[in-house]
This record gives sequence, structure tokens and C-alpha cells, in this order.
Amino acid sequence: MSVSIGEIPDDPNTPDYVGTAWRLVGRRFYLEVPGVVRLMVHDGREIVAQPLSAVTETDIAPFILSTGFAAILHQRRLLALHAATVAWKGQAITLCGPTGAGKSTLSAALCQAGADFVGDDIAAIRTDGPDGTPVVWPDGRQHRLWADAIEHLTLAERQGAPIRSHMRKFHVAPSSPVERAGDACPLAAVILLRTRENTLPPGPPGIERLALADAASLLRREVYRPSLARCMGHDPLLFLQIAALLDRVPVFRLERTRGLEHLDASATLVLDAMTRAG
Repeated sequence: MSVSIGEIPDDPNTPDYVGTAWRLVGRRFYLEVPGVVRLMVHDGREIVAQPLSAVTETDIAPFILSTGFAAILHQRRLLALHAATVAWKGQAITLCGPTGAGKSTLSAALCQAGADFVGDDIAAIRTDGPDGTPVVWPDGRQHRLWADAIEHLTLAERQGAPIRSHMRKFHVAPSSPVERAGDACPLAAVILLRTRENTLPPGPPGIERLALADAASLLRREVYRPSLARCMGHDPLLFLQIAALLDRVPVFRLERTRGLEHLDASATLVLDAMTRAG
């Protein structure tokens, strides 16, 4: 896959689909964020970014690494989940959940407990390997943590640039990344993060293994940029990929209240679930 900065010419062809700020023309996906960036993603192998106005690379990078990367994965017909991923004793744990659920913070806590960092925000999963075991690839990213999480986890010395110039959310170098980006990690568990709302004071977290039917329904909701998958014709294959994943991998639901008070307890529950599943 190549990523480059350049001018994106107008496409004269009629779009197959038009969404909010994006359009799909055959194997080319276009995104325009007004005043920030235009993106073209082509054939699962190329991303071209055209900065708009006086923005920096820091400002356009999140769009390349989120929607741009998701379009690449859907064009390649890979299962892309909205997730952070760590590896425990060589086995991957994928933490799924909506924006703000605490995926990155929990992955950083798991790394402090001895796990290795695999990826942040998107998990690219292949389910058609020779032995049928789903695998996740390291993506070369870093943790992306809010300032209060960095302070709570005492990671200030690893703090890097902000995600965007106006945000108090930062890149944080992982203490123990998976060594080689080309090495796929066998997937051993999927954790669905759910937040208990309006619980005061914050209560301890709880975890449960989901029945197959419940897991299938909930996991489908964790596909990253699902409207793109649908418009790119990826939906029927996604159904088969999720079924293949569930045939080999247990799915757990971790419920917790917002905040950092029970972060260590959440990490312990995840690792205990891994031990029981193994």
C-alpha cells in the first residue's frame, strides 16, 4: 500500500454511490473534509491526500488512518473492526467499541500488565488462512490517549505529538509493540466494550462470555465504516467472515462505568477471560 501527498483531479465519471462528504466511483473512493483534506483511495493499494487550506500533516493524518485505511481494507475484502488490539502470550485480544468507549486506554493498561501492542482503532482480520484461525496484523500505529489517561498510566515520557493540533489527545509510544509489522497474530478473543451510563459512584466492571447468536449480532455492529462496506459490495462476505471468526474465537462483553477508577480491574478481567478461554 502506498500513501502520497498530491493533487487529486476531478473524476469525470458518474458516482456509483454518494454519501455525506464521500463518493464511490468503481474502485475509487473519494472523501472531502471541507477546509482540511481530499482523499482518493484506489483499488485497495493506494491513498492520495490533497491538503486543503493551510493545514499540517498532523491535521490530515487522522483521516488517512481512519476512513482512508478503512476504505483500503474494504476494497481488499478484509474484515475491519473498530478496535484496538494487544497480544497476550502471542495470542491477539481485540477490544471493540464505539468512539469514546476506552479501547485505546484499556489497551495501554493491558500493555502495562505485560501484553504487547498490536494496533489502535482498526483491526484488520483475515479469516481464510490455511488452518482457519483468524489472524490480526500489527499496523505500526501507537496508542492514542487523552491527557488524563496518560497521567493516570504515568506514560508522560512516551507522549508524542497531538492527534490533531487543537486536541488534548496524543500519540503515545507503546512500551512493548509486536516486533515485526508483517507478523500476523492469531486471534484468541474479542472483547466488546460497553459503558454503563449514569452510574454513580463508578462501580466495578463485569465480564461475560456471549452466546453465539448474541455475539454474531453485536459483532456485526463493530465493523468499521459499515456504510462503505455495504456500498462496496462487501456485506455478503462480511457475514461469512464473522461466522468464520465466531467458529474459532470466543466473544466477551465487558461492562464498565466511565472513568479511570477501575481501569486495572478491567484489564485483569480481560486477561482472566483469556486464560479461561484458552
